[in-house]
Formats: sequence, structure tokens, C-alpha cells
Amino acid sequence: MPGNPYVFTISATAGGDRDLSSLRGEAIADAHVRYRRTAGDDVLFEPELDATTVERWGRWLLERLGAADAIHQRAGEGWRLRCGKLHEESERRLGELSGWSDKALAGQRELLKHVDDPGDSGSELEQSLSKLAAAGWKVDSKKDKGPPVVHFAAGDMPLASGDDWQAPDALHPRFSAALALLVATLPPDRRDGDPAVAGAELAARLPALAVVGDGDAAALLDLRTIAKALRDAGGLELPDGEPVDSVLVHGTFKLRAVKRKSAAANGAAPDPATGSPDPSDPRALIAAHGDDTVRFALLHAAAPAKRFAATDDVLGYAAAFLADLHELAATRLDGAAAGARIERSDALRRRLAGWCDVAVTRSAVNHERLELHRATRNALTLFARIKDFEARVTADRGELVAADRDALATALAVLAQLLAPLAPTTAGELWRRAGRDGSPGDAWPSAQREPAAA
Repeated sequence: MPGNPYVFTISATAGGDRDLSSLRGEAIADAHVRYRRTAGDDVLFEPELDATTVERWGRWLLERLGAADAIHQRAGEGWRLRCGKLHEESERRLGELSGWSDKALAGQRELLKHVDDPGDSGSELEQSLSKLAAAGWKVDSKKDKGPPVVHFAAGDMPLASGDDWQAPDALHPRFSAALALLVATLPPDRRDGDPAVAGAELAARLPALAVVGDGDAAALLDLRTIAKALRDAGGLELPDGEPVDSVLVHGTFKLRAVKRKSAAANGAAPDPATGSPDPSDPRALIAAHGDDTVRFALLHAAAPAKRFAATDDVLGYAAAFLADLHELAATRLDGAAAGARIERSDALRRRLAGWCDVAVTRSAVNHERLELHRATRNALTLFARIKDFEARVTADRGELVAADRDALATALAVLAQLLAPLAPTTAGELWRRAGRDGSPGDAWPSAQREPAAA
């Protein structure tokens, strides 16, 4: 992934109760940010903004746009942004693309025709937006040369209701939501300053990485439109006002209940009909299984872009893994192995070090590509290798010697670092049991030894 220092999510349920798909998008974004921070990046992730800050910025921007005759009032519909200039810019940028086939450019222009009003729920528009975002803002350009850089703008989007945009609660929710994501890139102590001065700092963390739910791509058009309007008003120092560099669209996620005899072992009252918590209720699932289990299951179940529906056995699988890990840590780690390394005089320990290195390397690639489902699998594989190491040592020597215990503790500490973006609470507990200071999320693990030959 490019070096974007700002990550945000757009969800249909933003500001309200989260469904599993929304939680999945937030888990993907949060895991990516946690990984980036272990690599030393100062990454910002969707901080909360109070409504007062957004409203103040909104009024300032409306005043600037009004002075530039960039807004107009529709009878009974309040104030709207004139987007003709933005459409012209989109068309001009399409004409500047080089190396694209006629078919791909025709597809782009066809999409422009449908982007009149993102609030329109027409199936043709929704399909176009879904295709657009899922493809990274490109259309059938696999055989084309050059990066698929295309700029779209929403139609005359609503900004405020009534005759007076200064009135309380006059700002349109779409306008506020898009503006809030942009203002969130400012340091907290600068958000309440003069927008004309602070606005120059908005570009410091842009363009951003967006994690967007399947079907929510229309909100990206609002974001880009407001960013361009803010640029034209002198409040966003980006050459083209483009706030988004990369877009990950994650599919919907649903669980189907399976009948169980009892859910008492999970500490939650079961659904009378199924014997398990309601799989459509995130709070019930978290109460039954815990935050880390639900988070790990959402990341593990499928590739981000894949729509996925499965039984809630995926939660049971995640819960069993984390419980098994806790049990092993409780019986093998006493906090006395701080600073231990894997001593390489023994073939089995060299092999364990090699497995650690492979897991670290592959997991880093997984995170860079936002393939969180693969990152969870590499963590599971390393845990299986750690247990295999213990079994082989016990079979060969009858017991673990001091160097073997140090190797086991070191490998579990590496696993804690790999789990820091995926199951942070469990990772922290494992790290402390291994006798390590600080947090497993402070840094990405370094290589232990040269990978052993198979």
C-alpha cells in the first residue's frame, strides 16, 4: 500500500448501531492502522469530531462558496452545490488520460452520466458506483497502460436546508459527514482555529486510504466533491483537491445460526430457537465470545472484498484458537524469559526460528496488501508450528531444557506481535506472560534466525 498516513471508513450505519458488516470494515481499517504503526508510521484513524467543530467549518465553507456563486437555492430544498465545474474537470481529466483503450474511456464517461445525485437509489447508479469503487475507481482497464486516475464529482449535492444556512442544524447530513472526514485530518488543537489558516494543514495526511462497505461507495463521491469545493474555497492545499488515494471495498458479512445444545460455556444466554446468541446481534456475540474472538473471526472469515455468509461456527473456531493459546501461555510462560532469543545450536530450535521468520515475512506482506484473512491464517499456522516444536522436543528429549523454554517463549512473543493488529487484547496478555516490556504493538517483529531448510 502507498504511504497514506490517514485511514477512514465509510459505513451505512455510521453514528448508529453497528452491524457485522460495519464492524468488519472497522476491524480491517483498525488492523491495518495498528500494523502501520508497528512499522513506525504516524497513522491517523478516523478520530471522533464534535458536531460544533463540523458546523463551524461548514458555515465558513458555505460563506466562501456563496461569495464565489458556487451554491444556489432550490425552492423547498435548501442550498445545493453547483457541480458543473467539477463535472467539467472530470471530463477534462478523462481526456488527459494516456494509454487507455477507447472501451475503458467510454465506460468512464458512461459512469459520469449516472453520477447526477448519489442520493438516487436507482439500480443502474448503484451498480455503476459499486463497480467503480470495487475496481479502485477504474473500468475494465486491465489491458491499459498507466495508473487508472479518474476524478468524479457528485451532482448538485445538498448542503443546507431552509433559507438560512447559519440556522442550527441547517447543514445537510451528507455535507456534514463528508466535511467531518476532512477536518478530522487536522491535529485536535488546530480544528478549532481559523479555517482560513488551519485549512492549509488539511493536506498533511491526504490523500487517504478509505475502507468502504459494499454498497456505500456513493458516500465517496460526496467526500471528493466537498474536498474539491474546499480546495476552490482556498481551504485545502491539494493540487487537484483529491482526498482519496486508495479504496478498499469490503463485502457484506452475515452469520447464520447453528443449533447448539448449550451456550452456557460462553457465558451468555442462548437464543431460545437456536441455543446460541443471535448471530445478527454484534453486542450479543461480543458478550458471548469477547471482543477479540469476534474481531478475529470477522478478519479471518473471508477476503475483504468477498461477500460472505456462514454459520457462527467461525466464531467457535476463533474462540477455540484463542482459548488454546491462553492455555498454552498459562502453562509454559512464567514471565521469566524476558529478552530471550532462540539459541540455534539445536536443529529443532533452528527450525522453529525459521518458522517464525516465515510467519513474520508473510504476515507483513498480508498487511501491506490488506489481506487480513491471510494474516490470521499465518498466525494460526505459527501457533501450530509452536505446538509442533514442543511435541517434537518432548518426544526426542523427554522434556524441555532451558534453551527450549527460551525458544518457546520467544516464538510466543513473536506470535503476540503478529496478533497485535488482529486480536490486541490477547496479544497484550501473551506479551506480558512472555516477560516482555511495553506493548506487542510497539514494533513489528524482527527476524530470529535464518529460515531453516525444510
